[in-house]
Amino acid sequence: MDFGLSEEQSLLQDSLRGFLADKLPMDRIRSVYEDADGRLEGLASGLAAQGVCGILVPADQGGSGLGILDAAIAAEELGRVAAPCSFHSAYVMAPLALALGGSEAQAEALGAIARGELLASFVGGDFELRDGRLDGTGAFVPDAHTAGLFVVACRDGASTRLVSLEAGAPGLSVEELETVDGTRRLGRLSAKEAKIAGGAVLGGDEVSVERILDAGRIALAADTLGAAETMIDQAVAYSLERKQFDRAIGSFQAVKHMCAETAAEIEPLRSLLWYAAYAWDEGMEDSPWAAKTLKAHAAEVGTRAMTTTVQVFGGMGFTWECDMHIWFKRAGYDRQVLGGPAELRAAAIELQGL
Repeated sequence: MDFGLSEEQSLLQDSLRGFLADKLPMDRIRSVYEDADGRLEGLASGLAAQGVCGILVPADQGGSGLGILDAAIAAEELGRVAAPCSFHSAYVMAPLALALGGSEAQAEALGAIARGELLASFVGGDFELRDGRLDGTGAFVPDAHTAGLFVVACRDGASTRLVSLEAGAPGLSVEELETVDGTRRLGRLSAKEAKIAGGAVLGGDEVSVERILDAGRIALAADTLGAAETMIDQAVAYSLERKQFDRAIGSFQAVKHMCAETAAEIEPLRSLLWYAAYAWDEGMEDSPWAAKTLKAHAAEVGTRAMTTTVQVFGGMGFTWECDMHIWFKRAGYDRQVLGGPAELRAAAIELQGL
């Protein structure tokens, strides 16, 4: 049995890696921190041409109709270069939620997402649907100030529902939030008696919403993996250049051990990532457990990778002049969004009935 990627998945990985290396040099990533919107012109259309935006959009609506394992491959490459893109929200959770609906408007939205023409945002939080109107607030909403469509998880009496609202709809307001990761902007979305048309109710229930959240967790874990790989690769490269006492610091046993131990923790994470993604795609019984365990473990591996890297770079490791702070912040974002390690491990234990 072959436990590696398929030929098509390897081609996706190689093609996307080459595209990102060419289109997203570090000076462009840094420029995002200076931009009010935090977006790079042409990135969405470029990712759409690579098939990334429509990776989970059904083929009959203009997408690739692929699975979470394919999405995880893309997310890893985006994390590797710190791409300014909330992939887990815009191109994983939002399309999965919209696909639950069957209206013409939702089909059009999915097609626009696949073409890179529409930026959608998946929103959790404290929202309630009553008599066709939405009330509530969601903090830390990805792309809140630039999204054209919001997909909101809300309570409908004793049930859980998913609804969609266009940005700027009456009753919706957005407040920008300043957070550490300048490559992925967050905001607060508030709804006050925002009217929901019948066709904008996507359906869903608690199980399907949790399954969508697990898909987002897998994507974030893949992003963390890519970021961790970049951090340790750059730490090793720097250790071979930086000299102390007329010797490269990479020749010192303490530095060698730090880098080797971190690298040894990163590689097994890929196996867990592939399994969790495969389990999600196949609807396996342990898929919810695997997604949460993966996200929790990835957060810890990412934290150790960024700690090791900053230590290898020394006092300059977290300064603006050193690129490492970009991945440091990215790994910190990935750690907290959709649940931190303690919360997710507690949920995984509960799933096992322990």
